[in-house]
Amino acid sequence: MDIIWGNVGKVLSGQIFELNVTHKKDGNKKDYSEIEKIKIIQTNIMSLPVDPNECTKEQIEQNLGGSFVKCEIKDKENDGTLTSVVSHSGQGGY
Repeated sequence: MDIIWGNVGKVLSGQIFELNVTHKKDGNKKDYSEIEKIKIIQTNIMSLPVDPNECTKEQIEQNLGGSFVKCEIKDKENDGTLTSVVSHSGQGGY
């Protein structure tokens, strides 16, 4: 599974945000741009609803805006959006 890390940038909806990619796991199968569109399909972030479909844009902005996160890439949608498991990440150890 590919993993990328970075800072949450512009929030586009209750499930989708732009990630400013800063780190990429060695051995990723795909190449990733400096900015990727991420769709949250699962998260362990306690301040967000368990079901990502229940998240609002405002909740994502308040709880993730500017945060350093880890994205485990599950799939790529036709429009290029990466469906991902999103979690907070300790910056030192990613």
